Amino acid sequence: ADPRPEPIKTRPALQKLADLAARPSAPERMRREVEGMVKAWLDGASADRRIELKEKLGEMEEQLQAGIESAGDMMDEVDADNAAARRHGDNALAALKAARQALLAAGLAL
Repeated sequence: ADPRPEPIKTRPALQKLADLAARPSAPERMRREVEGMVKAWLDGASADRRIELKEKLGEMEEQLQAGIESAGDMMDEVDADNAAARRHGDNALAALKAARQALLAAGLAL
């Protein structure tokens, strides 16, 4: 019998993406992280697993969208004269948006 695949754990995956965005990581790095997560989850996946993954990706995308909106609100409060903070925030937002786009693309590909 084939070993049962690991459960899809979105909380640690989202935490990893949040940690990467906080550094902030480049959007391309975020895209690769999402693709790696999805690939690991799909390894030997059955049709049921693909259905579950599509649902989980949708949930993750919604949570990332909420994070993007929250980060955007925080950026509105950053002093315009604080160039370093604005640059950091802009880079973090770009990273989160790249992760969300990668999740959307992965969901559409299923």
